[in-house]
Amino acid sequence: MIPEKIIEAAAESLGSQNEAGYEKYILEFKKKQPIVLGYLFSDNLKLLTDEERNLLLYIVMVIRKSYLKVNDGQEPRAINVDDISEAEEKNWSKIEDISNSDFRTKLDLFFENTPQEDLLAFIEDWLSDDEEEIVTKAAREYIFITAKTIVDLWC
Repeated sequence: MIPEKIIEAAAESLGSQNEAGYEKYILEFKKKQPIVLGYLFSDNLKLLTDEERNLLLYIVMVIRKSYLKVNDGQEPRAINVDDISEAEEKNWSKIEDISNSDFRTKLDLFFENTPQEDLLAFIEDWLSDDEEEIVTKAAREYIFITAKTIVDLWC
């Protein structure tokens, strides 16, 4: 399990980067995880605004940085398209089975039997406590499922 203090440190570290430093980190990510980066900018996620895509990218960068920290710098395993499709389908089937339209209630199911509760809480917090309303209600589920899919495959 990746603990909250490591996630917070990773988020703070990335958040305090200047634009050039953040771009350098993304370029490194592109070299190490090209399939994941392609997934984040795939046609499936075209409905997201630029701000929502940037938030999703930031969330995944925090997940990766946290993973690297707890695994002594070892890169998460390379993911292929079939892995992503299978994990994403499993996550979508869970959320589609829930008739309640309340976002937080829908996510409760994902917190059951997960070893990565702190990572999921980090994702949920970014999507639920959106005071600036960067994330539309329609995009919340897409961003959560996409980030959860990455968590499932890396962790």
